[in-house]
Amino acid sequence: MCNKILFLVLFSMIMPATGAFSRVLIVDKQAVKSEVVYHCIEEALMEAVSGDEILIHEGIYREKALMVPDGVSLKGLGSVTIQGELPPDVSNRELESTSTIDLFQNGRLENLTVTAKNMRYPVHSDFSNGNTRQEIINCKFIHYGNHEVYRYRLTNKARVPDAANEVMIVQSAWGGGTMAGDKRFFRGCYFESPLRAFSTHNNVDFDKSFGASLTVLMDCEMVSHGLNIDGTSLGFTTPVVIQSLQSNSPDKIIMTDCRMNGYLCFQGASTFEVYCNTPELKTIYNTAGGSKQIKDQLFVISNDSDFYISNPTQVRQFINLGNMTIGRGKAVKKEDKGISLMTSKDNERLFQGVALQDIPPGQKGDVQQSGYLLRPYFSGLSEQLEKGTRIGIDQTGSFIIDNKSEIAIVSDNQNIYLMAPSNE
Repeated sequence: MCNKILFLVLFSMIMPATGAFSRVLIVDKQAVKSEVVYHCIEEALMEAVSGDEILIHEGIYREKALMVPDGVSLKGLGSVTIQGELPPDVSNRELESTSTIDLFQNGRLENLTVTAKNMRYPVHSDFSNGNTRQEIINCKFIHYGNHEVYRYRLTNKARVPDAANEVMIVQSAWGGGTMAGDKRFFRGCYFESPLRAFSTHNNVDFDKSFGASLTVLMDCEMVSHGLNIDGTSLGFTTPVVIQSLQSNSPDKIIMTDCRMNGYLCFQGASTFEVYCNTPELKTIYNTAGGSKQIKDQLFVISNDSDFYISNPTQVRQFINLGNMTIGRGKAVKKEDKGISLMTSKDNERLFQGVALQDIPPGQKGDVQQSGYLLRPYFSGLSEQLEKGTRIGIDQTGSFIIDNKSEIAIVSDNQNIYLMAPSNE
């Protein structure tokens, strides 16, 4: 589809070839140390300056709190694992401030496996000076969880501020935050976590400096185990979590050819433009461990009427050939080579989907034709719906409960599945 081609063209334009490095530093536990050869990654990082590349030879490196200097690249040669771990009796202050790698400014990671246990994140990418670029290529990021800390505190009856219910829940495999003008590029990466596999957020007032941020993920996989901090199942998984703050800029997140084993989760009303071509994508609004809470936030969609995910596998643009405006959330039917408002008088075989925006006569607009769409996007469906409920259309083009309808059916967590439209 042309949208997919757009993803690929955009990626090729914004993903430049890496230029020459100033110096090459070597990390090799088996080699003889010298001015450019080190036995641990921390030593090399302490000597590295902008433009340097650190080549890490095969092995397991048990290190943490590795601060990558601005403009430095880390590349693994062979199988390289950087293991970060803290003991179960760690304090909140240390746990929440310690990640395996801190990548705050410009930099590049390639061919690395980075893990964390009883810590904040395998990689923490936040607090930049703005207008920075990071490239993350063929890496694995795995958070093994903070449940050991929880169990230790429960057994030892720890008290505030280090009580069991104060343990950090999010446990993101990648904990990202962008500042104005930041660009983050991921290709061929794998993220795994008890709760959030990949998470990112913007910040405030980007319009006052470098403008919007951009995050691109291509051919990546995100795996969440859907576990709370005590190890119990949440009943849903959040492999990708996007948190929105008031950047006042059109920040973009592009996910193309990515695989995720659960919901694309939004924390708070989205201020991003989100493009994702993952088929059969489901969404959810939930704090997902933010502020140490698991709390539904579906209500925010009503205050976020302009936002929807651009997914070329299930959203198409049509021209309204009818004589009245099709309102956002209304049903649309096939009308010659375009669409018009659909009502209960029309044959269900004409159903083409749900209008994602107001579409005046003679103008084009986006329509979701298939896949999953959250209940608040359907005009007329304001109440909680039970799984398995069938959805039909009333005389005004709004949606109603209709157990005889073949148009849509309620799935889990208020996602409604749209039957594929007829091509007749």
